[in-house]
Order: sequence, then structure tokens, then C-alpha cells
Amino acid sequence: MVANKFSIRYKILILLTVIPIAALGIYGLLAVKVFRDDKIAYVFDSSRNISASLATQVKIQLNSVLGTAKFLLQDYLLQGQFSTLSQKLFENEAQVEAVGVFKVLADRKGYTVEGRLEKSKDLFDSIWAGWGPEGVSILDTAIQKKRLVKKRIGDDQLFLLEVASSPNRPEVFVFVIVYRGSEIKDVFSENKGMQAFLIDHEGKVLFGPEADEGIALSAKVPASFLSRDSKTVTQGAEAVRDSQKKDLLVSYSKVGFSDLMVVTAVDQNRALIATKILVRKSGFFFVVMISFIVILSLLVSRSLTEALTSLFLATRKVSEGKFDFRVNVKSNDEIGTLAENFNLMAREVSRLLAQTAEKARMENELLTAKTVQETLFPLSKNRVGPLGISGFYEPSSECGGDWWHYCTVGDRALLWIGDATGHGAPAALITSAAKSAATIIELLDVTPAQALELLNRCIYDVSKGQIMMTFFLAAFDFKTSRLTYANASHEAPFLIRKSNLPLRRKDLLSLNEVTSPRLGQARDTKYKETTVDLELGDMVFLYTDGVLDIQSPNSQPWGEREFLKALIQANVDSPSADVSVARFVEAFQAFRQGSSLIDDVTFFVVKNEGSENTVKI
Repeated sequence: MVANKFSIRYKILILLTVIPIAALGIYGLLAVKVFRDDKIAYVFDSSRNISASLATQVKIQLNSVLGTAKFLLQDYLLQGQFSTLSQKLFENEAQVEAVGVFKVLADRKGYTVEGRLEKSKDLFDSIWAGWGPEGVSILDTAIQKKRLVKKRIGDDQLFLLEVASSPNRPEVFVFVIVYRGSEIKDVFSENKGMQAFLIDHEGKVLFGPEADEGIALSAKVPASFLSRDSKTVTQGAEAVRDSQKKDLLVSYSKVGFSDLMVVTAVDQNRALIATKILVRKSGFFFVVMISFIVILSLLVSRSLTEALTSLFLATRKVSEGKFDFRVNVKSNDEIGTLAENFNLMAREVSRLLAQTAEKARMENELLTAKTVQETLFPLSKNRVGPLGISGFYEPSSECGGDWWHYCTVGDRALLWIGDATGHGAPAALITSAAKSAATIIELLDVTPAQALELLNRCIYDVSKGQIMMTFFLAAFDFKTSRLTYANASHEAPFLIRKSNLPLRRKDLLSLNEVTSPRLGQARDTKYKETTVDLELGDMVFLYTDGVLDIQSPNSQPWGEREFLKALIQANVDSPSADVSVARFVEAFQAFRQGSSLIDDVTFFVVKNEGSENTVKI
């Protein structure tokens, strides 16, 4: 009989070492693969949502511009020229810079320029000259497709070509609408871990990273959908390798406007960083478990094998993706501890997977909402006629409920500021509704009180009285220097008169002569208004209640006293609007010292600087 070279202890050691190593190795590979596949699927889903959101935003903007220009097109088709009303509507439309009309010749071998509207002299001629010989080809393509969007490289001007004809006239016309797409450009030029491209019917990049504008995207991202002409598939995703040998996760969404398409690309290595972290942690835990098994297998007998068998079966369950499986080992030694650690690991992996997916989804949704909301605010520094304007806005979360705005309507400047109930996504939706309503109200010749009545109906219909909004609206007349205002329970702005004497508390005049209920409280609320003269050098400080709620790191509120003190110090020598805002920001930031905001902070300063030039916004 051959003597056994190995004792039962070593056999148990070998058995209890090899089997768990194999089982844990399989589990690790399967878990990593499942996690990796789930992560890629989640990234695909998120990027598809983002591309669809961007496509919707582009479609809304282009349809908005085309909708505004529809009246001009119909008016020209009916009358054979642009009427006086068309010219006035064109001048009030800030986004459209020019409208040109090309008539197709009878032999369909050329075009003639029949009419034009333009904000600056010879603008349309310079655009036509810039197209050069390609101009005729562009018009031919527009005739073929009925609608076309073009863009020059290095510029944010978009050209919307719309083919139209009149039932009373045999001619065919191509209307060229020149639109400044700066808002669309800003969205696609930002690079926050994901590249976004807007491409035309030829697959060329209209908007995206500046270095890629004008190139055929298929040369950089060889995705199959860029070479496939599908009229039914409007959205999709696939994994590709770009021209620099990088693996990308690419998704696309058709805009639904002139064969435009939004394409997003994510670096696969960056998207799978969490997978690499999981592999490292799993490897570390794998080593720890094997060490425990080797040491304890030398000291125990049958109970050891039974406990390890339970652990082995548990690892098999986990390797199949059943993270809710638990080991039932009740011993008080190291094996019991190992079982508890295993159960803790399974629970923690389960929790982390769910938490990571939910957190990533919410972050992507909030990022998209924040990007969209940033387009609602005007330039923080500007000059509108005789008024110097400078403002500041910081939300307390990703999306805020404050909104401020300014614009010109004829010989008046309208000054808007409001604060929706609460903050976050619900309040941000109300500010979006207010901005949309304000865009329409700007086209109407109404007083501030009438404007608030229209805005109140919009807020009420949107929120059904659940979310309300305080609001202050003023109209400054360039000719009379008179400020007419109405207040919907908003913080009363301060009027600071020009004076050669040092500014004091009593020199801050509160514009609180009229006040009315909040917007959205009742649908048919009537609002009062009053007037005050804004003389040369006078300033108006408009703000929301979040300014008073600023807190120091030890949770001490800023309060009205310190607020007024900072306001006086910022305007003690009647500075410009820019300097006034910079001083005030410096004052409250020094008090705040980087502590979190409990409410959105919004304010802006308007100063009558005496210029007669009016800037259209």
C-alpha cells in the first residue's frame, strides 16, 4: 500500500483553498461583467436621454424662430412684398437678423432676389457673397428638401431655408431666415465629460467643439447610423472606436427639423471608472478571504468544511447576480466573522449598485435642467439706452426659483424680477413659464400692471395655485425718464437718489407705494401701478428675499441691518452699476465665507447714466 504523501489537514487545506478561489474568481469575473454591462447600458440610456433632450431643445428653438417668421412669409406671398406691419414685427424680433426672398426662375436654372428685411445694411448681400458659387447648390438642395438649415464655420449664424409658394401665384420662392443661434452653440460647445454635436443632412457638424465644426462627423466617429439613411429610426446608440483609437459610447436623436441630428459621444474608459474601482476592491477582498481560509483550515475539522461549504454555495449565488442571498453561519469564531463580512459585502454591493445608478440618473437630469435654465437669464452686464445694468444670480441648489430679466420695447426698458415659492426643479419650471410668458408680453404694448395680469394668468394656469411667485415689474421711459412699476408682493426695491452728500439710511427710498397679491394666487387678480421720476445719476436696487437669508458658517443670518449697511457702503459715492454690484457681492461673500445658501440669491442694479442710445435686446 502506497503511503499517502499528504495528511488530511493538507488535503482539506488544498480543497478549501482551490474551490473558494475558483468560485470567487468566477464570481468576480461574472460580477464585473454584469456590472460593466449594466454600467454601459445605463450610460447608453443616459446619453440617449441627453441627446433627445438636446434635440428637443434645438427643435423648439428652430420652430420658435420659424413660427415667428411664418407671418412674414405669408404676408409676402399674399402681397408680393413685405408690408409695414411685417417690417415692424421683424424689427421687434431680436433673434432674426435678416429675411431674404429668392424666386426660382421659370426654367429652374437660377434664382433672383425678390425681397429682403435686414437689421444692418447690406447684411443679406454679404451673406450671399459669403456662400459664393455654393449658393445656387444650397438653394437647389432647399428646393429638393423643402426645408434646409445651413451654417458658416466659425460663426453662430444659422440660415433657415424654407420653400413656399402661393396658390394665387405660379412662382416658387425660397425664404432665407438668418438666425443667431448663440444659445444652441453654447449648449453644444460645453464639454462636461460628454461631447455633443449637431449635424446637418450631409453629416457635417454645425455645432459642437470648435475644432470639429464643419467636418464630416463620420470621419471622426465612424458610427453606422451616420452612413445609414433611415426614416423610421429616430433614436439609437452604439459602441464605436474613433479616429484616435478611443472606444466611444455614441447615441443619436433626430431633431425632427430638416434632417438635423444630435449626436453625443462618451469616452468608454471614463464611463467605466467605477468598474475598475470595483475590480480593485473585489481583488482586495478576495485576498483577505483566501488568507482567512488558509489559516483557519489548519485549525478546524468537520465544522470548518461545513461552514466553508455554506460560503461556497453563497458565492455561487452571488456570482449568478443574486446579491440578496445571505450565509447562515452562527459560529463565534473567524468563520462566523467571515460569513458576517460576506453578508455585509453582498448587502453593500447591492446598495452601492442601486445607489450609484440612481445618483447618476438624478445628476444627469439635474445637469440637463440646469443647462436649460441658464438660457433664461440675460447678460449680467449691459447698457440699455440711458440705463447701465448689472446683476448677480446664484441658486441654492442645481435649479433655482429666482428669475430676473430686462428688455426694450419701443422707447421703454422693462425690468423684471421674481421669486417662485421654494427652490429646486418645481420652482425652476415656474420661472421657465414666466420667461416664456414674458417673451410674448414683450411684443404687446401694455403697462406693467397689465403685464402682471397676463403673467399672473400664465402662472396660475401652470401651477393651479400650488406654486406662487412674487414679482416686481417696472417700465422706464427713455423720453420722460419716468419709472412706472407694479408689485406682486415682492421685496420693494430701493431708489437711491444722486447726491453730493454722503449716502445715509434715510436716503434709501423704498418703492412700496403699491403692492398686490402674488402671481398664481388667483386667476383674475388686478394689479395697481404707480410712477416715480428716475433722474440722471439715480439708481434702483432690485432683489429677492434670499439676499436677507444669507448665513455665516456658524448659521448667523445676515439680516436687514447688515444688508442695508452693505447697500449704503456699495453706493456711497454713486458708482456705476457694475461697481455697485461688485462691492455688494464682495460684502456678502465676506460675511458668508463659502457657507451654503438656504435660498436663491438674486439682485441687480439699474442706473440712469444719461445716454440717449437705445440698445435692443
